[in-house]
Amino acid sequence: MENKIKAYERECVDCRSCMKGCPMLYSFTISPKKLLTKFTTEIPSSQMAFSCANCGLCAHTCPHDIDFGAIFTASKKNYAEDKKVLKKYGYGGVIFHQKSSFSKLFSTTKKFTTGEYTHMAFMPGCALSSYSPSLVHTVFNYLQSKCSGIGIIQQCCGTPTRVMGDMAQFKIYHSQLEADLDKMGATTVVTACENCFMSIKTYAPHIKIVSLYSLLAQIGLPESAKDRHKNTLKMALHDPCPTRYEKEIHKDVRTLLAQIGLPFEEFKQNREKTLCCGSGGMLELTNSALAHEQMRTRANQTECESIVSYCQSCAESMSHGGKNGVHLLDLIFNPTFEMKQKEQGTLKKWYNRFTSRQMISALKDNT
Repeated sequence: MENKIKAYERECVDCRSCMKGCPMLYSFTISPKKLLTKFTTEIPSSQMAFSCANCGLCAHTCPHDIDFGAIFTASKKNYAEDKKVLKKYGYGGVIFHQKSSFSKLFSTTKKFTTGEYTHMAFMPGCALSSYSPSLVHTVFNYLQSKCSGIGIIQQCCGTPTRVMGDMAQFKIYHSQLEADLDKMGATTVVTACENCFMSIKTYAPHIKIVSLYSLLAQIGLPESAKDRHKNTLKMALHDPCPTRYEKEIHKDVRTLLAQIGLPFEEFKQNREKTLCCGSGGMLELTNSALAHEQMRTRANQTECESIVSYCQSCAESMSHGGKNGVHLLDLIFNPTFEMKQKEQGTLKKWYNRFTSRQMISALKDNT
């Protein structure tokens, strides 16, 4: 990384493109080039490294592809060797989350033995199952009706551990996820979570990864969902930053919005130019003030009162930012949805995950 930083320093023209929309660079510098020069002799401070949202915007906007995120990610990995440093940035909460997420209380799998799609597994992700067990299972029931034999796995992808830099522990968690998928015979995973999508795509390239939203665009929506929202007030569409470069997902999400008839507008910075919602990189734990500032900044970039996203963490962030965050899946699969998510505390979210796990366990094989 040292040689890479020196190359970045030479290439940087100090145009500050990387700073536009970045949640953290303005907090630490007024000159990206001077910052890079500083990094040639010392590693970034832990405060700076753990304030990076890992959203990838800096590398995308830089005319020379300079990637501050890669620098801070490498720094996190170095700092992760000292657990005292990690705990300073809320790693205790991450440890609790990850141990619980991989425990038998909150994780499970269900494989079906007959059907054309027994090689597939639906993975809703932590945030969605924490938000609404009924929504998870409504979606899964629909997938079963269209893709006979598809299984389901309630498991974490390990992203919280990875973005904190603890790669040794991430490998353990990721290996457990792969083992669970292998036991299911799942060679294709359908994800509702953008972090899960990118984690599996990056660290398990032998597994075929499919976005739920692309699959829905392919198999079609329930008839009851079509044109349901043509009289709904206009919403703004927020693209999650993990799938910044997944153009097919961007296209398919907009296809779904058109099918349900939802009037929506684009953020000025959308698709591959999208901004972090404020929850990336575990920022709420590592730098809460910066996270909430970013949530407000992003939410106020539209005059729409409601913001729809296809990431539950993003939807929550938009609500924390002062607008009404809505998940696309509610608009498709929840006819009684009142256009506002109910605020839920930590205990309620874990109860929801337990309920979702119980509902999966109660599913009967289709033999």
